[in-house]
Amino acid sequence: MSITIHAHFDGAVIVPDEPVELPIGERIEIEIRQMNPEASDLDLAARKAALQELISRGVKGLNISDESLRRENLYEDRL
Repeated sequence: MSITIHAHFDGAVIVPDEPVELPIGERIEIEIRQMNPEASDLDLAARKAALQELISRGVKGLNISDESLRRENLYEDRL
């Protein structure tokens, strides 16, 4: 079994950032990889702002019908 747990070092021990469901006394092996500090520093407000920026770049007024997006219509020349 392999899972990824985000954690931080508090100066003495490694502390998980979210609950970990492991039996008490379970022996595990830990691989430490330093995360990109810029990526981990984004708070929820910054993530929402980035999402809104992405949404705002969409093509306004574009309306493609569901029928036009059906596989049969997209690839009809290949059938």
